[in-house]
Amino acid sequence: MTNKEYKELVEAKYGKSLKEVISELCVDRSLNKWDGAKILGVPEKTFVAWRTQFRFGPDQLKYDHAVKVRNETISTYKEQLQNTNIQRKFKHNKESSLKGFRELMERKLELEKLRRSLIKEEDSLGDMSVLLKIATIESVLEYLNEYEQHNENIENRFIKEVEMMELFLNREDKY
Repeated sequence: MTNKEYKELVEAKYGKSLKEVISELCVDRSLNKWDGAKILGVPEKTFVAWRTQFRFGPDQLKYDHAVKVRNETISTYKEQLQNTNIQRKFKHNKESSLKGFRELMERKLELEKLRRSLIKEEDSLGDMSVLLKIATIESVLEYLNEYEQHNENIENRFIKEVEMMELFLNREDKY
């Protein structure tokens, strides 16, 4: 039988388009090529060809999801920066203070978000580099917020984190 004949049989049996059937098996039920082909009663090569045609293969789904998340994130960055003058003057440029440091970090974050929105999707190494910078700057700003707010005793929180690390290291030594 040809793939076209198999397609006609599957669509007749399930009363749906081939794309809907393959989506149900690959996306909704996460079946592999062997189980999908067995359920449909088609050769594995045919099932894989259909899965690939509709971009429902496991790697294709992961890639498409990553692209979607990246595009959504960049869209968010563009919205955040829409009314931002990246070249505006610094307010705290003549002082060495936490306010000056915060302003510098916030401005660097804006710059890296702008940089990421300009990187082409194909430049995954450049994108990853900028993404790491953004995450680092966001972490610095979170630590700065904790420090300025004094919500918890910073020293006690740090000690708890050290204790957790020691527990983790002790657990690994046993294995």
